[in-house]
Amino acid sequence: MRTLVGRGYLERRPDLRLTLGASVGALFNGFQRSFNVSEKLSALVDELARKCEETAFFSTLETNNRVILKVLVEGSQPLRVSGLYVGLAGREYIRAAGKAVLAHLSPEQQREMVLKDLGEYSEAEQQDMLAALDREFEVIRRQGWAVDTKSSLGISAIGSPVFDKGGNVYGAVGIVAPTSRISSTHSERVHDVLEAARQATALLTS
Repeated sequence: MRTLVGRGYLERRPDLRLTLGASVGALFNGFQRSFNVSEKLSALVDELARKCEETAFFSTLETNNRVILKVLVEGSQPLRVSGLYVGLAGREYIRAAGKAVLAHLSPEQQREMVLKDLGEYSEAEQQDMLAALDREFEVIRRQGWAVDTKSSLGISAIGSPVFDKGGNVYGAVGIVAPTSRISSTHSERVHDVLEAARQATALLTS
């Protein structure tokens, strides 16, 4: 109680009763801003799905070193992608969102996250895969987006990283669609995803 009073979260009245202090207001305002950002990020994914007419997603990097799908909005095309769900995580070294995030982590974090999913491979195979990913991460950092063509046959995804106020990677936004449709409109879809990532970063840093 003394600590809370000292930091202004509680105030002691003359009659010795305790009431909420002025610092609680600052906490609430911070929480409210965070909540509003989450709503705006969801709206941004909605807009991306509407604009592209493809399934759009937003994934975040969590403390357990997993990139978890948090927002999923289906596209309006008759043929849609199945198998995705809120809470999807793992195999970050294949998924577009995972690679978009991994490319901006330290080598130690990259290795820890990737090796979680490579237990079936020999040590030599793991090292070869890590070296190939290092080269791919350089390309992702340079162009600003990652692609996944391996998670599901005939399905491709494009993901772009999103950053917080400290310049740290926060997650990724992107789309998933049949490869044939993405191939025919590739440059437009990359542009749309990059713009959504720019807007998401602006929300998190404002």
